[in-house]
Amino acid sequence: MKNIVKLIIILTANLCGYAHAQNNLTLNYQVTKELNHFADIKIKVTDNYLRTDYILPNKTFTEMTIKDDGQYILDHQKNIAYRLDYTVNKENSDKALTGMLQHAPGFTKEQIYEMSLDPKNDPNNYIAYEKEGENLFKGYFDGEKVQTVKTLTFPNQFLSSTEYTWLLKRAREDTYFGKAFVGFLDVPLIDFIRKFKYDTNEMPTEITLHNEGKTIFLKAVSKSVLDEGDLKITTQFTVKDITHESIQFLKNLTDFAREKGVIE
Repeated sequence: MKNIVKLIIILTANLCGYAHAQNNLTLNYQVTKELNHFADIKIKVTDNYLRTDYILPNKTFTEMTIKDDGQYILDHQKNIAYRLDYTVNKENSDKALTGMLQHAPGFTKEQIYEMSLDPKNDPNNYIAYEKEGENLFKGYFDGEKVQTVKTLTFPNQFLSSTEYTWLLKRAREDTYFGKAFVGFLDVPLIDFIRKFKYDTNEMPTEITLHNEGKTIFLKAVSKSVLDEGDLKITTQFTVKDITHESIQFLKNLTDFAREKGVIE
């Protein structure tokens, strides 16, 4: 996948239970770059699967999480599904959270994890959203305008408040898995929606990323029942587990950061 896909690994923990309601949503987006059609993004969400397909003119990549199983990156050109094992990642994440408790007396692991989800607690990447008109927000990073986001209040033609709340819940649950994503956007679209909610109570429908020259439009939402069998990895894909490779990669980065005095 050299020069095509960048794997970014973030180890996280699963600290909450899951509901068993039967819900289905398919969100269809179009992406333009410098005003030209660039790609389509299709997000399929059920109570067990969260799958994002990035459909470019000559390539398709997929990222998908399966509850209590793991995260997969599907390279459709090579018919390879790169897998991060949920159980192994959870064990390592739990160890990391336990270590943090020593430096945060009075907090629980759950509270520390909740704080890690809040984008305000990541100042190196935090984008602050300010409302600048009806259904319009501007995103600022270090005082520089980096995003323009158009929104809709509820109810709207895409989602009800209840459906949006469920989508946000699924986006939040998706962060509990070891994360790997295609280097197509700085932030995966489903995670953008989750983070945007922290500063607003509206639904993003058009996102302009000024630094990337890209604009993402929500074109349609389907509420038709999804066959979970269609979301599973078909036999044409060879599954390659990269869990331990990713963990070793992170350990190497940590050792390098210590050597350079970036962390203690």
